[in-house]
Amino acid sequence: MKILNNIANKINLFIKQILIILLYLVLILTLNFMFLKLLQSSNLIILNLTNILIDLILLIVFLLIFRKIIIPQFEDFLKNKKSYISKYLKYYLIGLMIMIVSNAIINIFISMPINEEGNRQLLANLPVYSFITMVIISPIVEELMTRVYLKDAFKHQIIYVLLSGLIFGSLHMISIGNNLLQLLYIIPYGALGCALAKIYADANNIWVNIFYHSLHNLICILLIFIGSWL
Repeated sequence: MKILNNIANKINLFIKQILIILLYLVLILTLNFMFLKLLQSSNLIILNLTNILIDLILLIVFLLIFRKIIIPQFEDFLKNKKSYISKYLKYYLIGLMIMIVSNAIINIFISMPINEEGNRQLLANLPVYSFITMVIISPIVEELMTRVYLKDAFKHQIIYVLLSGLIFGSLHMISIGNNLLQLLYIIPYGALGCALAKIYADANNIWVNIFYHSLHNLICILLIFIGSWL
C-alpha cells in the first residue's frame, strides 16, 4: 500500500508539473488578448507599463501557487546566501561553458536563436520592461515552473535534471518560425537548464536558482548593451 501511495503521489506531482506549464501558456495568451489594444499602442510608455503589468500578474499567480515554499526558502537563502552562492557557483559555470560552446558551434551553421533576436529587439524598443522582466520576473516564474514539482516527482536525480533542463530549453524555443533547425538551440538552453536543475536538486532552495538565473540574464543584458555601443 505504501508503494502504491508513493507511486500515486509521484504521478500526481508530474500531472501538476504539466498543468503548471499549461497554466503559464494559457495565462500569457489570455493576458495578451485582454490587453491587446494597449499592446498595439505606439506609445512606448504605455507599452512598457502594459507589458510590466502582464508579467506582474503572472508573477503574482505563481507566487500564490508556490507561497508555501518560497517564503521559508527565501528566509533560509537570506541567512545562508554567501554559502549557497559560493557552493553552487561551479554548477552555473559548467552550465554556462557548455551553453557558450554549443551555442557557438550551432551558430556556425544557422543564425542566432529567434528567442535571442526577440530579446535584443525588446531591449532596444522596451528597455525598462525588458530589464524588469528578464532580471526579476522571468527568473522567478521560470524557476518555479520548471523545478519544484518535477524534482519531487522523480526519485532519480539524473532523470529530474535532464527532464527539467529539456523543459527549460524547450520553453525558450517556443517560437522557431519555419526553421526546424532552430530546435538545436534547445541544447545550449537545456545545458543551462540542467545546471540550474542540479543546483535545486542539491540546494533544495529555489532562491539559489533564481539568483543565478537573474545573474545570468543580467550579464546577457549588459553584454548586449556593450556590444551595441562598440
